Amino acid sequence: MEFLLFLVLLIINPVVLCGLLVLFFSYLRRIKNERKYFRTAINNDFFEGRYYIKNALKFGFLNSIITMLLGVELTKQWIFVYMGIMAVGIILSFYVDLNSILLLVFTGGTIGIASLSLFDEKMVIPASLQSFAEIKPGIIFLILTVFYLTKLFMLKSYKQDFFQPKIYNGKRGRRLIRYSLRDQTVLPLIVLVPGNLIHSLIPVWPILSLGGQSFTLFVLPLWISWTLKLWRNSVEMELQKAKADTQQKLVITIIGTILGLWFPITGIFVFIILLLLVGLRFVQRYAKMKRKGKWYAETHDGIRVVAVRPETPAAKMNLEIGDVIIMCNGIHVTTESEFYEALQKNSAYCKLKIRTYEGQLKLAESAIFADSPHEIGVVLFR
Repeated sequence: MEFLLFLVLLIINPVVLCGLLVLFFSYLRRIKNERKYFRTAINNDFFEGRYYIKNALKFGFLNSIITMLLGVELTKQWIFVYMGIMAVGIILSFYVDLNSILLLVFTGGTIGIASLSLFDEKMVIPASLQSFAEIKPGIIFLILTVFYLTKLFMLKSYKQDFFQPKIYNGKRGRRLIRYSLRDQTVLPLIVLVPGNLIHSLIPVWPILSLGGQSFTLFVLPLWISWTLKLWRNSVEMELQKAKADTQQKLVITIIGTILGLWFPITGIFVFIILLLLVGLRFVQRYAKMKRKGKWYAETHDGIRVVAVRPETPAAKMNLEIGDVIIMCNGIHVTTESEFYEALQKNSAYCKLKIRTYEGQLKLAESAIFADSPHEIGVVLFR
């Protein structure tokens, strides 16, 4: 009974629940926007919440093993300040994603304070910051490593279904589509806190004794969130770039963890390198977006596929966002009405000729729902 209570308290963390609540309201907003722009919900499934909980449990458990084996020790003051900042960030994420900025600023500040005390042992650190100076830079880099490692694994599971389309007006009266992917989770990481912080309130909460000192097992809610946007790049290419960028940052944080644990004074230099890489990648990404690639725009040479509903004939035909349907059942189509009229030529099967976003031609065919051509599963400009 006591062990089950510990597991419940481990998983049900206020910050974790706060993130799930914000995600639910974001889901409602997504459905509202899809019905506004496309008169239908592209995906009614609350997949955001399912992946949120799945990732929190899976990656929280795996990374907690790492933090326990390495004996990650954090002060209660650091944890409470972190939880407060991240709780505000989670609430604001309903409007803007500040996770990476807040995490880098907070961890960078911690490394900076710790480095000051290492460079000058006679330097007087204010009492309010003393708990930050006691944390090894390697521990902070380990937290950043967990962040980028989890992000990398989550990126590998994404598909085009996760990208949300939004219509806006471009130049010369053209309507354009911008796609965005916003995902987040909160990992319940087990760390060590000196003293009996929780045991005095909850007697069943375990206490460890290491080297003659008592430590409380504490659940650090590590918030992991990011946003991807594309309007002049393919989904596949955007995900590849995001993975490569995350891998580079992961390598730097791993190096920072190793050096920070053995040679703490090097932590500030490694963190500066990480910041320079983050800034460089930000500038490069937006510079390339502006000068390369095609827009996801309306076209008069066929009909543009805006989205594909999961588990539909269109999904089975491997249609992708950005595809342009040129012919349907041997008939050239340039409007939505012409497309559905062509579908009715064969109520149980359809053949499509498609020009991909990259400009290549391909053929696709599949059985469709009898006498229900509108359920083929493609979402078009309206």
